[in-house]
Amino acid sequence: MSRRFTRTEDAALRALLGATSTTDPAALEDRAPVPVQEVQRILALPELPHLDLLGDDTWLLGGRILRWLTGEMCDGGDTGDYDLFCASLEALERTARRMLATGYTPCRRQGATQWGPWLMDRLRGRDDHAPCAGAVFEEGAFQERLRLRRFPDGREMYALELHSPEGHLLQLVHIPALFGGGGDPIRHQLAFTDLSICQFLLDGRLLHAGPHAWVDLFQRRVRVVKMVRPGITAQRLIKYAGRGFWPDADSVRTVYAHLSHIKSKSHPKQPKE
Repeated sequence: MSRRFTRTEDAALRALLGATSTTDPAALEDRAPVPVQEVQRILALPELPHLDLLGDDTWLLGGRILRWLTGEMCDGGDTGDYDLFCASLEALERTARRMLATGYTPCRRQGATQWGPWLMDRLRGRDDHAPCAGAVFEEGAFQERLRLRRFPDGREMYALELHSPEGHLLQLVHIPALFGGGGDPIRHQLAFTDLSICQFLLDGRLLHAGPHAWVDLFQRRVRVVKMVRPGITAQRLIKYAGRGFWPDADSVRTVYAHLSHIKSKSHPKQPKE
């Protein structure tokens, strides 16, 4: 369970964000990025690993930052992946080669993690990364390890997984469709995230947030901001509810409607004879 902010932390964090009101939730919406070191100082948080990999075109995004902000990485709670998103394929390759040159090793897992098989492996005491031990990266295998996946709408995603010397799993990701139309690349990347409280992005110096990320973090709430795959989004809502972030009513209705639509398409009504 993630911890709540103390009154002192709450007040100091609102002041850092420039919130003009302590009672109006809208005062926390669409805030400018803030120095990550100040957030760390206010909340007395540990140092985030792998910050040296981040920069103007390589960012840490999503649930890892939420775990850090809510103190879930303290006291042995540093579990889960680190998702690094890159603004270009060149940035992904440059970051990967830097990691490989400093002791990171390639992941040998053949496919993306699926929730059901992962849970069964944990219950049976299996380690799906056991084959990764002692892996050696071969120059000619870079493109082979760089997995090309597709979203349901056809958009491409490039992904590469590596293990850190400490045993963390890092996934480098680039989604070309997000960066072909100009504008602010960080805004484009944040907008792709499905849940409000996962719309936190770190570039190594500044902590960026989506329009509703801060207000939902303070209010211990989660809302769906982008529906990609209804089944996975529903699982994620349940997961975050277990950590103390309850979905708002509109999000529940939205996910239910999408799941019902999918079910009706896969099981159409038979005409009466």
